[in-house]
Amino acid sequence: MHGDKENKPIILIASGLKPIRDSRAFEKLGLSLRETNKYSLNFIGFSLKSPLNQEGIRFFSSINDTKSLLKRILMPLRFLYTLLKIRPQLVICCTWEYLPIAKLLKPILNFKLIYDVQENYIANLNLNPNLSTWRKQLAKSLIKKAERSKGIDYYLLAEAVYKKEMPLKKPYLILENKFRGNAQNKNLSIPIKKKNAGFQFVLGGTITPAFGSEEAIEWFKVIQSNYTDSVLILIGHVPLRAYLSYLREIASDNPNIIFTLSEDPIPHSELLAAYEKADFILMPYQQKDEIKSKMPTKIYEAAALKRPLLFSPNPKWKKFIYAYQGGFEIDFKKLSGASETFQQALIKDYFISDVPVEIYWESQQDDFLNLIDSL
Repeated sequence: MHGDKENKPIILIASGLKPIRDSRAFEKLGLSLRETNKYSLNFIGFSLKSPLNQEGIRFFSSINDTKSLLKRILMPLRFLYTLLKIRPQLVICCTWEYLPIAKLLKPILNFKLIYDVQENYIANLNLNPNLSTWRKQLAKSLIKKAERSKGIDYYLLAEAVYKKEMPLKKPYLILENKFRGNAQNKNLSIPIKKKNAGFQFVLGGTITPAFGSEEAIEWFKVIQSNYTDSVLILIGHVPLRAYLSYLREIASDNPNIIFTLSEDPIPHSELLAAYEKADFILMPYQQKDEIKSKMPTKIYEAAALKRPLLFSPNPKWKKFIYAYQGGFEIDFKKLSGASETFQQALIKDYFISDVPVEIYWESQQDDFLNLIDSL
């Protein structure tokens, strides 16, 4: 894609339920493009309030209430209106829900279409305990039809394993959810092994049963019996309202378990700020087929921020994290030996080796920019 200073190619980066300044769509894809000063950038995504434009960037709201069924139904129509209004030369769809409309308008508006595959949406339906069998089958059918390669010029894969899980998505470029930003040169502010009274644990991101929130709470209660001033902070997005109520119930008698949770997505900056203050970041993910082969964003964030990561047993994660002493493997379900295992984590030295440059978004940014330039 090429243009001149006065006629920059127009790009629309389109999210649905994710924030308009999403950590991937805006902070990684968008800001990488902005640095080139070659394109006119537009974003659509979730926003509680009417988004304010900034220099060289326009924002459009896809939805302002993710719990409203009517607004969910109208969300693709907002995308349709945005397409007709700005008439882009390139559309990057960050959700499967926009693909049918994008493919319909593509020959009319004559734009290139990239599908940013942020999740294996079909497989992840198995992680939602609230969906009935027939609703899952219906959703899988809709997603499969929307994601068909016809009309899609290129795929961006957020996980390397997706090329195996979704072999029909070609041509593709692997762009993992690595950390965008500068390296943290500082050492841990307080040597962890010298702390006695308590520690600050943070569990952040999407809070669902499959990501081990309940296991983290029960594990924390055991650790707290020895380190009474310890605090567990849960911060992030809880898409299942009933699950949020359940978590509050099992933690109701413990004032050291703090909830900073929302049914809507929270700003990524708030999540990183919580991580920076943590003694340990928790990743108690259940080892389901839909999860265990992935490289969660949290791994890269903890490494870049130099916060030790306590993570569920997983050979792939262990090999990667132990290479730079970035964390410790803990089985959060084994409460009987939780205190002893945590003692092993406390005597370990962390980040005595440099974290690899491969954890940073910038290590793959040029591949992305070259792709956009070639379209």
